[in-house]
Amino acid sequence: MIHGVSANQKSFHAVTFTTGLNIILAERSTFSTEKDTRNGIGKSTLIEIIDFCLGSRLTKGKGLLIEPLEQWAFTIDITLDGNRVKVTRSVAEQNLIVVDGPTKGWTEQPDIDEKTGQKFFRADRWRTLLGWVLFDIPRSIDQLPYKPSYRSLVSYLVRLGSDAYSSPFRHFRQQKTWDIQLHIAYLLGMNWEYAARWQGLKDKEDSIKAFETAIKTGAMEGAIGTVGELETQRIQLEQQAITAAKALETFKVHPQYESIQQDANRLTTDIHNLANDNVTDRRRLTCYEESIKEENPPAATSIELLYEESGLVFPDAVKKTLDEARDFHRQIVSNRSDFLETEIKRIREAIDAREDEIKKLIDRRAEVLQVLQTHGALQEMTKLQERNVELRGSLDRVQARLQEMKNLKVTKREVKTAKTDLVQSAEKDHEQRRDIWSNAVRLFNENSQVLYKTPGKLIIDVGDTGYKYHVDIERSGSEGIEKMKIFCFDLAVLQLQMQIGHGIDFLIHDTLMYDAVDARQRALAFEHADVVTKTLGGQYICTINSDMVPTDDFSAGFDFLKHVRLTLSDASPSESLLGVRFERPKK
Repeated sequence: MIHGVSANQKSFHAVTFTTGLNIILAERSTFSTEKDTRNGIGKSTLIEIIDFCLGSRLTKGKGLLIEPLEQWAFTIDITLDGNRVKVTRSVAEQNLIVVDGPTKGWTEQPDIDEKTGQKFFRADRWRTLLGWVLFDIPRSIDQLPYKPSYRSLVSYLVRLGSDAYSSPFRHFRQQKTWDIQLHIAYLLGMNWEYAARWQGLKDKEDSIKAFETAIKTGAMEGAIGTVGELETQRIQLEQQAITAAKALETFKVHPQYESIQQDANRLTTDIHNLANDNVTDRRRLTCYEESIKEENPPAATSIELLYEESGLVFPDAVKKTLDEARDFHRQIVSNRSDFLETEIKRIREAIDAREDEIKKLIDRRAEVLQVLQTHGALQEMTKLQERNVELRGSLDRVQARLQEMKNLKVTKREVKTAKTDLVQSAEKDHEQRRDIWSNAVRLFNENSQVLYKTPGKLIIDVGDTGYKYHVDIERSGSEGIEKMKIFCFDLAVLQLQMQIGHGIDFLIHDTLMYDAVDARQRALAFEHADVVTKTLGGQYICTINSDMVPTDDFSAGFDFLKHVRLTLSDASPSESLLGVRFERPKK
């Protein structure tokens, strides 16, 4: 139970709480507006402070973690597991929670400050302790991916912010479905582990869908559609990998491979040069052979006949000179023939010599090429190794994708079967826990019947996608009745928690709970909450504006004012909860 709230600043209006109904009354002046950018009277701030001391996670610059409050520290006087302690948490050191009082029997014991002797918890350990003390959350579930969260559970009993008053089963707008299913199941005494398992199966389904999408879009390397296509690709890669492996296995590296390769290239060049020279000489030889056939000396009287036909008669002296010319010409022809025969012989010998040399070079080149054919260079072997590794990598990736796709089919069948089995198990467990959840249904019905003529309905179903919750009150649809659904559900949760024996024994609502609610239902809600919590030894803390108090609708004998623990006003800063006025940061 929360006994009181205080702060380290004198301007703060401390408040003391008791069992039963505890009202924080806010009186508003006519000139103030809801859009005022200054800090308000402090109704919601008081709930923030309680939640802050109960381990809430805050964002710097929001809520209490603002510059005007950085010197503030807040304290709640509370009984936890039979130990009444004062718990202090400062804005400046929000990770440090100081505890003053006995901590006997707590599963988490505080650390001791060596200098001051103060007992303290770090925020995470403090939340762990409160989870055990207030909701009996077992420590054995720490490693589970989906498990009850203390902060989520307590947010159903300390509702803060407008989002928390939109649905009985939701305490913030973006709350995930599994979070709702699991925590409501825990609060109502149902098997929350089924909700965790449902979410686990949903995660598998999401993974399957993501995998299939990656395949279809080509985002996954090595995956090309069907199992059959992958099998074909695997066979092709296996054949290529075998061929590459054999080539690498028989590959021999010659230490002088590059030098031998250069010799082969040089020999080829020499052979080509010699062959070209032979081609040139053969052309010359043909020309010489044709020329020697055409070399004939002139006829003896050819010159004289020429002149005689011209009508000339040569004297004897001239004839003697012509004879000498004929001899000279015959000598020239003879010399030319001798030259051609000599050149023909020389060229033939040169061609024959080159042919012999070409044959030798070809034989030498064959020997060199034989070495090159049976051996390779180191860089070639490196390329073969790289190719082999590349093929093996591709094969491994395809085989992995192939196995994943085969596993995918198996997993899809397993998930489908697991969902069916889970639904059957959950339905069976739901039936076995009928007494527990039936009590929750009964409590909700009783609470709603106090407010309305016809009792409402808390409906709990087990479906293919998990637990399904619904509340219904006749004439549902108006904003006021929707808020009273939350009231009836939260009060039923508190009753159930205290009956089960968990440590939570308080329920806190903001004035938002009573917006648009008929005056008669407001009066009945206050009276009923007082009776229920006093009977159980718990407490109901709520804030409300003075103009919303249903003074004329309370039952005879019900004294509303005696439940008012603190009255705040916006008439002056000193009458607000904090006792000071400051500008709030703009949103």
